[in-house]
Amino acid sequence: QTDRQTDRQTDRQTDRQTYKQRESGIELLKIIAIILIVMSHVVQTLGSTKSLYIKHPIDLATATNDINTFVVILMRHFGAWGNTIFFISSAWFLLKSNSYKKKKCFQMVIEVWFISVLILFTTYYLRHGDMPIKLIIKSFMPTLYANNWYITNYLLFYPIHPMLNYVIRKMTKLQLFRMTTFMFVLYFCLEFLPDVGFMASSLILWVVIYFIIAFLQMYMSKFLENVTYDVILLVLGCVGNVAIIYLTNILGLRFEFFNGRILHWNANNNPFLLISSIALFSLFRKIKIRNRTINYISSLSLLVYIIHENIIIRTYYRPQLWNYVYLHYGYERIVFWVIALSITVLAISLIASIFYDKTIRGLILKLSDNLYDRICNMYLRIENCALNQIKSFE
Repeated sequence: QTDRQTDRQTDRQTDRQTYKQRESGIELLKIIAIILIVMSHVVQTLGSTKSLYIKHPIDLATATNDINTFVVILMRHFGAWGNTIFFISSAWFLLKSNSYKKKKCFQMVIEVWFISVLILFTTYYLRHGDMPIKLIIKSFMPTLYANNWYITNYLLFYPIHPMLNYVIRKMTKLQLFRMTTFMFVLYFCLEFLPDVGFMASSLILWVVIYFIIAFLQMYMSKFLENVTYDVILLVLGCVGNVAIIYLTNILGLRFEFFNGRILHWNANNNPFLLISSIALFSLFRKIKIRNRTINYISSLSLLVYIIHENIIIRTYYRPQLWNYVYLHYGYERIVFWVIALSITVLAISLIASIFYDKTIRGLILKLSDNLYDRICNMYLRIENCALNQIKSFE
């Protein structure tokens, strides 16, 4: 027990030193990524045509002649861009790791659960119990129902990354190149086309990106160090993404087949977003500065994501913001209001994250550690019992 407590204290001290001493270039990029994600989710609420809680949504999937609406449609794609940036930032360091910390995963699950239940109880009280049972159940099991899909996907990916590292290191350069190229063509080219179904999932797409980053890290270091190549890739990715959305919109105004398909490109397997994300990561990796404020805010990015995209927040509170804007100001300056509400949501989420981090987070992590030890001991007893029973049948 004493050894475990010492390990926990060492882990916490290491974590604090890590975000203080880590170079801030990548951390700054992660802050930009969470801003992109928040903007996309604010737009997502505006475009929730099937939601009962936003009174005047805008159909963002339909072709439009209005330039402001088209800009908002572009902003809707920021989420997939930010998610890709986040994962690339993690993949770069996971490729250098041969193990995973089970306790860290458990702590993440507990934190997600606590924040979800806290928001549930608060909203249940404010609404005097007027909440659907389905929403209550999902709030009690946020990871199981993937209320924050990125968290659930990461918890599925993280335990298998050492095995992927082993496979990658056993492959020759040619084998890795062929495997990476095949998966990229299959899932980021062919699967990206409308109505093609190769059973891609977020987990599979992350594995593909992981192999791509592995090849770049192992065999294309000189390419990654060249700023000119980074800028070219960034321009190609951004221009290509805007062009394909614009072309779909133009075709949608003329042909019914393309109408309603603009948001098809808002996907995690968008090759243009992948290219631009890799370019941005490579550029920001070259920024050699250390800033504690940047590193601290970056360390809260996961909390900001969990809070602002909580299933209750996105069901009730974000629609209320848009209802207020429409009632008092209308949608004439829609781009301005997307930016203004994004800043508002981001600020509130960040303040809530800082408050949680400075007050009760330590207690939650301590309770998580104790619960983890109890579950491990219980599991080991059950496992030993099961193995003894199996042995009796030999």
